Amino acid sequence: MPALREHFRSADLGEAEAYINRSYGSVDLDAQDLVFEESSVGDDRFGLRRLNIRGGYSAECHLDAIIVVHSDARYEWEIDGERGDAADPVLFQPGSTLACRLQDTRVQVVALPMDALTDLARTVYNDDTVTVRFDGTRAADPALLRAWQSASAMAFAAETALDNDLARASLFRSIAVSTLEAFPLIGDRAERRETVAQQQRAYRAAVAFFEQNASLPITVDDAAAAAGVGSAALRRAFRAHSAAGRTPMEHLTAVRLDAARAEMVGTPIGSVDDLSEIASRWGFSVAGLRRHHLAAYGNSPEDLLGL
Repeated sequence: MPALREHFRSADLGEAEAYINRSYGSVDLDAQDLVFEESSVGDDRFGLRRLNIRGGYSAECHLDAIIVVHSDARYEWEIDGERGDAADPVLFQPGSTLACRLQDTRVQVVALPMDALTDLARTVYNDDTVTVRFDGTRAADPALLRAWQSASAMAFAAETALDNDLARASLFRSIAVSTLEAFPLIGDRAERRETVAQQQRAYRAAVAFFEQNASLPITVDDAAAAAGVGSAALRRAFRAHSAAGRTPMEHLTAVRLDAARAEMVGTPIGSVDDLSEIASRWGFSVAGLRRHHLAAYGNSPEDLLGL
């Protein structure tokens, strides 16, 4: 499924206000000699927005998503009595009125709908009771801010690749987790960090177990036991830490498929009998191996073996 892309440009105040209302939430706009331009890309989980403002405007916004804004000193803001600019990334969330003033500037915005970020937070922290509420507008420390900026830069640089579902899922996870880690959530940060570390250990242990035992009749439950967690917890760990967005079963299938392909590469051309043996050895039927191989590599085992 392709990403949703949009480009808007207008010098008409009413058109700009209608667009901002649709994109960000309720807004009252006050401007003169304004040219508002924005390009956006994303899906229902996140959006990347580039704004180019000629002239200036002031606005009061009631946000319907979490946004992280990065611009310069010409983006001024006030929320709940706190004031600042966007020379360093700043986070705003629904629930308070954001007053902002922009003058002849460019802005990058990462938008994260609350439900998508909450779902990921509950997976990452292995806690279905997590409520995403940030404790302020600024990053927790400089190192975490740099990590967020790196994830953001990678996401904006990869805009042209976002029509790929896997690339888009990976970038969403990267920018969303970086946001959860960089900006302080209300609650026990140390406890959340330990939960993330536990999931990382379980994920790595399961991956190692799959790679070492792929030729054996193992199951996801076996991998969970080897990692010291339950099967549901292992699925959560893979959701949180698999760069390819795989489930445990999908990862095991991929490991076995890679092993089967490696065998076929070393098999003499035209060896049809070996195809059935290779498929069986790695837990596939011939039809199943053909289907998975075609999806992963774009050709069939028969093509690889010259059959």
